[in-house]
Amino acid sequence: MLSACNAAADELRASRILIDELGTENAALRARLETEKRANELLTDLNETRRAESEALKSTVAAKSETIAAKDAAISAQDKLIESLKTKKRSTWARIADILLGAGVIAILK
Repeated sequence: MLSACNAAADELRASRILIDELGTENAALRARLETEKRANELLTDLNETRRAESEALKSTVAAKSETIAAKDAAISAQDKLIESLKTKKRSTWARIADILLGAGVIAILK
């Protein structure tokens, strides 16, 4: 009977140790779960930040493209104006008027 009591006491002691270990393991698992939840929240925030940054970059590129297109249109308009001014000739009467105006200014200055 004494050996049975000793065996029961040993089993009880071993059970208490195992129960304590299980409690410790449960606490560690809860801490790990909380850590995983926090990591998941941080990764979600990071993903949202990257998505917002990507959208901002897309809008910046679109604005830059619009600016370049507007600049190209302005240059094209200036080129057309230059070409039209190069081909536009002054009339003979306008040239004669310019010569007479220049001669009049020279006469006045003398």
